[in-house]
Amino acid sequence: MKIVGICGSMLLLSALTGMAYGQDQVAQLYGAGNLEDLLNTEVTVASSKPVMPSEAPAIVSVITREEIELSGARDLIDVLRMVPGFDFGVDIWNVVGLGFRGMWGHEGKIKLTVDGMPFNDLMYGNVPFGNHFPVESIERIEIIRGPGSSIYGNFAELAVINVVTQIGAEVSGFRATSTTGFFDKSFARQNVTLRYGKELEDGYFGASVFGGMAQRSAGNYIDQSQQVWNMANGSDLQTGNAELIYRNGGFLAGFMADNYETTHRDNYGDVIPYVAHARFVTYNGLMSYTKRINDNLVITPSILAAAQQPWRNTGVPISDPTYYDPTVQQYRIGLTTDWDVSSGISTMFGANYEWQIARYGGNEPERVYKFPDGAQQSNHDGLAVYNDWMIRTRPVNVTAGLRIEKTTGYDYEYSPRISLNRTFNNLSLKAIYNHAFRAPTIEQLSAGVKAGDKLKNETSNNYEFEVGYRINSMQNITANVFYLDMANPIVFFHDPVSNLDTYTNQGKVATAGAELQYRIMDDWGHLTFGYSYYRAMQNGASYYNIPGQNDAFLGFPAHKATLDAGYKLTQDLNLNTTLILTSDRFGFDHIDPDTGEPAIKRFGPEVVANLYLLYKNAVYKGVDVGIGVFDIFAANHSFIQPYNGGHSELPGPGREYVLRLSYTPTY
Repeated sequence: MKIVGICGSMLLLSALTGMAYGQDQVAQLYGAGNLEDLLNTEVTVASSKPVMPSEAPAIVSVITREEIELSGARDLIDVLRMVPGFDFGVDIWNVVGLGFRGMWGHEGKIKLTVDGMPFNDLMYGNVPFGNHFPVESIERIEIIRGPGSSIYGNFAELAVINVVTQIGAEVSGFRATSTTGFFDKSFARQNVTLRYGKELEDGYFGASVFGGMAQRSAGNYIDQSQQVWNMANGSDLQTGNAELIYRNGGFLAGFMADNYETTHRDNYGDVIPYVAHARFVTYNGLMSYTKRINDNLVITPSILAAAQQPWRNTGVPISDPTYYDPTVQQYRIGLTTDWDVSSGISTMFGANYEWQIARYGGNEPERVYKFPDGAQQSNHDGLAVYNDWMIRTRPVNVTAGLRIEKTTGYDYEYSPRISLNRTFNNLSLKAIYNHAFRAPTIEQLSAGVKAGDKLKNETSNNYEFEVGYRINSMQNITANVFYLDMANPIVFFHDPVSNLDTYTNQGKVATAGAELQYRIMDDWGHLTFGYSYYRAMQNGASYYNIPGQNDAFLGFPAHKATLDAGYKLTQDLNLNTTLILTSDRFGFDHIDPDTGEPAIKRFGPEVVANLYLLYKNAVYKGVDVGIGVFDIFAANHSFIQPYNGGHSELPGPGREYVLRLSYTPTY
């Protein structure tokens, strides 16, 4: 308790004081002279042409390496919870997934790429989080806070997250990082990251390796029947990740191997008497060649190959309904052309053809999983064409695009978008419309056929408006409002009778809300304040609904406020505070003894406060030491299941003490 008291005093002190230093010293710490330099950083997540976030045809957030480093973020959960609109919930098997603007995005509605390589699993569309992706290797994260279907196709209905690693950004040099964490009474995490990059005569070579193990929590998971799973030292999250990047002129090749495994006893919500594991294996390979035909025309052919084993559970008898041994391969060939028609008009045209091969392992006669035709292999192929135009005029800049996609098992899908933006000196305005979609994945198509009800494509109409204002070179504020209505949402539930995963289309759902972000960077440090609000406008999907309440959905807070404040105490010493304040959340917690049905619980407002001290060049030049306390006041944030699937809240990390050591040789 003494440590907590000291940390609380430091937190208060850091929030009330700041020290002035020269702009050149700020540049050493933040990697930029002022906020204006950061706001002028060009991104490509929402368009083929590099543009500033204020001119991007989407609501865009950019998180820099410096922001991640100064905050001491342990993983992507820490990073993304600081972004307006994002939060996390639990699925099953100790797997935590992402939600956005009140919607459960883990069901293939949010697309994640790392250096352009996709990470949503092809069987279900999921991406598991928690000590998974090495934040120590990230150079920046570019986020579309809104749909990206017209550019990215499936899985990009709600948002797109593009992680750019340091080797993906072609950063040179060697860096080694070790991160160690402890809970109050048990081990929390141990991660090691190595990165090396070298500029070549007309290219670049980079390699990175990450290995780590963490515990999801040191708390107790209590299922709806009040059975207990002690998660301390028994909720492992193990990751091994390696990446290679090579570029020679216009030729680019990338490869990534990722092996992520959860240890669990929470099954489909009920505590099981034995320890089980779920493994997510991904191999991604990408090659492209950019050829400039003339000053105005560039063509880029590309090849993508991927092999995955998602949700692999082979540590139980083959007759167990949870036994699962899938393998899915994906191959994609694509061609993109970028043509500058004139000084104010450019267009991008692209086409992809891909095929997928999915199979179940094992030849035993009692094989549980088969595709609807009785075979253990299923083949799918698809074609997508897309066209995007950027037109700059004095009155307004216009971006208009359309994607047409057709894949085995579902109908043609059309994804138009149009964005209008205009900058008046320091004021920027955007108005955006997107029609987005989410097509059933391989397993969802199978589940629909087995249930005798073919799934329809999930579609949504999205309306967004943003206003941004640069107060001065040190301060900026942006605010946006949104409305999203979704038809035929594809919803997961586990059928306890057949013991099979099942999917169904439900009625229309809709959310509306607003998001705000204020940033200041001055000689003394930086401060970023964020706020997001959503309200459920239509409640046609019963699995998402809160009994007796119509203005919110399960699992996610209607209000979230965040604060990231860093204070430069000396030239090499920085103290950083992060705060996350959330309003009420609701989830099913126990079985009502009178009805025998799951009963709802209200989780009150909470404040998660973190403190991190970073000492650069601590021992000698190139050695950085970071010390932090996360969840100082033991709010013990938990992950709530955002659908009625029989799962109680899953305890999160709780209070954790972190030591991070980094070494970057200087020559």
